[in-house]
Amino acid sequence: MEIPRSGRAALLPGVGAAPEFIDLPVQPPLPGQALIRVLACGVCGSDKFLQDGGFGHDKLPVVPGHEAAGEVIAVGADADAHLLGTLVALYYINAPQEGRWARSGRENIGPSIERMGVDTDGAFAQFITRPVHTLVPAPPGTDPAALAVLTDAVGTGYHALVRIARVQPGEVLAVIGLGGIGSNAIQVGKHLGATVVAVGRSQSKRDLAGRLGADIIVSAADGPDGIIAAAGGQIDVVLQCVGSAEMDRLAVDIAGYGSRVVMVGSCQESFSLRATDLIWREFAILGSRGFTRQDIVEVIDLHQRGVITTDHLTGQQRPLAELGEALADLRQGSVLRTVLLPWA
Repeated sequence: MEIPRSGRAALLPGVGAAPEFIDLPVQPPLPGQALIRVLACGVCGSDKFLQDGGFGHDKLPVVPGHEAAGEVIAVGADADAHLLGTLVALYYINAPQEGRWARSGRENIGPSIERMGVDTDGAFAQFITRPVHTLVPAPPGTDPAALAVLTDAVGTGYHALVRIARVQPGEVLAVIGLGGIGSNAIQVGKHLGATVVAVGRSQSKRDLAGRLGADIIVSAADGPDGIIAAAGGQIDVVLQCVGSAEMDRLAVDIAGYGSRVVMVGSCQESFSLRATDLIWREFAILGSRGFTRQDIVEVIDLHQRGVITTDHLTGQQRPLAELGEALADLRQGSVLRTVLLPWA
């Protein structure tokens, strides 16, 4: 395929500004790179966080988009020619492959990572050039929209529960926030053998949690005592998926003896914590950042085997030109995800 000179892209020009739609020059791939025709890209809370300046005012202007799938249409080296025509998930982090963190399997952290859609232009575009090592091939016939949301929406909760919390069969897992990440954490938690307590404010999301397999469903308004009682008196793992200091504190308040609290929801506000909160119950607070390529490989496999469903994430699809509407839907809480189709 002849490399195009440009493609349409959505640009966030500044903090709080509406998206602008531009013709973006295509970067022909250098050795070690591939040119991707983007087929689908999810719009999630991190994109809203970016628009609000949460990653720093200096990150804008930028083309967002970090939850993507596409087709390899050109490569920069003959050694990568086998990828041509392959459907791939795009891993949003480019980490130094010889660095300490990547070599230890933790390429999602470290001082030198580069995030697609934050530090460099992302996949709210028709074309994007990416390092070959950030691509995860998918089985032929995989729905691109499903593949896109499997990366972040499923991979983030998977990473938090499998790699960070190390959830064990028989443990009680409380998931606070039943949106794009929390809803899928319910599915992952059930797969790991946990008893899952779904904690949410919205009745529609609590209903979804039930359909996805939650064992116990409670409202955040029930407060710590009500949630703990509903869970049977002991919660072993708390996954906090809401960007809210109030919910951060709730996660601490419901943590049981010897438990792990894992923070996933990004919030710039602080919450209070006393040393005795940790000491008397001997619990740990852990941060979980995104996911790794191996997490993507494993959630693709779970999806292929029917363990994980993505239908609740892919029902809302829009063309690239409706990014503004997709972000508004997120702010109103009317959707879990919108999937942008750059060629629609």
